[in-house]
Amino acid sequence: MGWVTTIGIVLIGALVGAAFVVPSWARNLLLAKLGEVGNQLPLDAGNQALAAIIIAVPIAVMLWGLLNVRALFAEFARGQVFTATAATHLQRFGIAVLAQGALGPITATALALALSLGNPPGQRLLVLTFSSNDYVSVIVGGVLIAVAAVMREAARLADENASFV
Repeated sequence: MGWVTTIGIVLIGALVGAAFVVPSWARNLLLAKLGEVGNQLPLDAGNQALAAIIIAVPIAVMLWGLLNVRALFAEFARGQVFTATAATHLQRFGIAVLAQGALGPITATALALALSLGNPPGQRLLVLTFSSNDYVSVIVGGVLIAVAAVMREAARLADENASFV
């Protein structure tokens, strides 16, 4: 799983970066994020750079989460399962997953506002989205954070039991 997360980190960084170099990929990314509204937004070089900056925030959070889950798998590979370090990595990954759920609607709104700001009055867009994926991310992130807290307590009990020898 360490290799799988490493490959994912590299691919996500490369493909998202490429999406803002290749205009048709950038348009496809906007369509995926905003639906048909993404077709109505102007996508010149300046807007493409602005969209890249906005998308960079959830991508950075995602990559941070993947780095933490990669570190978690490395801990597991060393046999360090119920440790405070493993619990911290799991908690951070849970925070990243939860944040993705919150960032989804915020990112879509920011993209629509920023990219339509140059439109004449009456043609600017305000997009509010919330999908089941956003909801599931919040729930799964919360579960992971809770499991990390349980894991931290298990690590504390294991350390306490080991000291009774």
